[in-house]
Amino acid sequence: MNEPRYGRYTVVDKIGQGGMSVVYRAIDPSLDRAVALKVMHPHLADRPESRARFAREARAVARLRHPHIVEVYDFAPADSEQAYIVSELIEGPTLRAFAEDHALALPEAAALLMLPIVEALAKAHEAGIVHRDVKPENIMIRPDGSPVLMDFGIAQMVDTETLTATGTVLGSPAHMAPEVIDGHEVGAPADVFAVGTVLYWLVCGALPFAGPNPSALFRRILEGRFDPVLRRRPHAGRAMARLIERCLATDTAERPSAAELADALGERLADAGITDLRNERRDFVGDPAVYQDELGRRLLPRLVTRARSALDQRKTARALDLLDRALALDEHHPEAQALVERIERGQKLGHRLRIAAAALLLLGLGGAGWWLAADGATGDLSGGDGQDPTAAGQLPLDAPTARALDAGAATASPGADATLASALDGTPDAASDALSSTPDAAPDVAPDAVVDAGRITARPIRPRTRRRRPRPVIRPPEPEPTPPPPTSTARVAIHGQYKGARVFVDGRPEGYLYVIERKGGLDLPPGRHEIRFQNPGCADQRHIVEIAEGQTRAPPVAFACQHRPATLRVEGPEILEVRRTADGRPLGRTNQDIRVPVEQLKSRISLTIGPLGDSVERTVTLTAGERQVLRLAGRPDP
Repeated sequence: MNEPRYGRYTVVDKIGQGGMSVVYRAIDPSLDRAVALKVMHPHLADRPESRARFAREARAVARLRHPHIVEVYDFAPADSEQAYIVSELIEGPTLRAFAEDHALALPEAAALLMLPIVEALAKAHEAGIVHRDVKPENIMIRPDGSPVLMDFGIAQMVDTETLTATGTVLGSPAHMAPEVIDGHEVGAPADVFAVGTVLYWLVCGALPFAGPNPSALFRRILEGRFDPVLRRRPHAGRAMARLIERCLATDTAERPSAAELADALGERLADAGITDLRNERRDFVGDPAVYQDELGRRLLPRLVTRARSALDQRKTARALDLLDRALALDEHHPEAQALVERIERGQKLGHRLRIAAAALLLLGLGGAGWWLAADGATGDLSGGDGQDPTAAGQLPLDAPTARALDAGAATASPGADATLASALDGTPDAASDALSSTPDAAPDVAPDAVVDAGRITARPIRPRTRRRRPRPVIRPPEPEPTPPPPTSTARVAIHGQYKGARVFVDGRPEGYLYVIERKGGLDLPPGRHEIRFQNPGCADQRHIVEIAEGQTRAPPVAFACQHRPATLRVEGPEILEVRRTADGRPLGRTNQDIRVPVEQLKSRISLTIGPLGDSVERTVTLTAGERQVLRLAGRPDP
């Protein structure tokens, strides 16, 4: 027998290959058990200092004891010319293979699989060890449903200087954190970022960052440009969406720690009533389709109950989020429909109250302006130049004012009155002499003293204060004329294939299809209207509806999805033909984008890759309008 040996371990067969190592199934003769033997490529560990560091880091990883971290049994000593690690052999698929074979319909399923991985990372970060290469290919699933994180610490066991010299990139580009690309210090937040990309992929069915080449991909990661979770998956729930997007923050300080992320995922599962995690995970992996159907039935009443509670607490946005998820599970659920209608009635009432409040405010401002203007006009009895306007004939005296002036005149002395009267009856010169003969009041005379001795009674002139001019009258603006309401409306029934499609009428959003269907359709006034449907996996669809005056019903409008083609890229070490297995029809070639027509939002197709007689078969799940990458086994990870 000529099987290669590494230490005491005998290689049985090759089971995988990556950018830094080759993985073999091997036999440990001491314990007579099968093990996984990971051998580093010679060009990465051909120097004594590299092997010494490899042994030091392997020893640190071997001390990590966690049920969801692959157990390290042995490793090459520092003085060995070989560099290898012997670990537990996991008999099961990778997370990538599992998710591609079984679509995850509920975000709780993604949390169920990833919570143990995040807990494992929290344990490692506490010990000061960073994984640096978290991705679906490095997570395997045991037959009992338990996920296990592989290759822990391998990326940092290799000398960075050697990797730079050979041009090898640490980690996988689509899962790299911005600080890794920028060459900054890499710590625990980089692992959290990578977990965020995996969660996004599981929940949304696509990676958050993609590009036609590594430069474009890295630029998008550095800029933090990705589609929000709810745009990709409207029914994922705001709590899960916010959690994933926090993990993908470009600023490391904005990301949660692994421990915080584990707590948050645990809360999401507890809210869903998932508490027996081990048995739930076993049932899920055993039959994903049946488990998710049963989980959906359990979730539905919980979502409706929590939505009712949120609505009672006036948390309308929270209630709508929960009801959206509930109606995605059962669009005809009567209590969920009733709660949505209650919210819509409340929103209409609130809109009317806001309009009424605005009208009252405008009326109040108009009345206040009129009162101020009137008060300024009657209260300012002086002209702009300080003269009495009554003397110039500017303002008429009312009766009370006239009586007051007469009473004041009666208090003057008779002699003064006679002198003044005779002067006024004479010539103008005489009147001037009479007025000018009145001496000025002495400085020590009190202001109200009356000077007798046949002279005119006079009071000192007090300085007048300049009063403000009358304020302009502020009148409420005239309301814009509103067109008269239509004499009639016509009911247009709306039906559709996908209830999550959004409906627009004349460019204005009217809501989701399932809500409009539940209402019985749309009420449209006479005229020409455009009804448009939007769904991520379907081409936009437009319908023109003509409503005549007096018409009460119009022909129904149906949304039939014209699925956008999916984009498939099969990456392999050489250019090979890619054919559909069912009919042998060629689709394209490897290492180039292939547009694949699909008939559903998610379609599973079998592929035959390579020439007849020397081909491989793969199964892939394609999503309409999205891009999927399939890597052939044996191709090094980028």
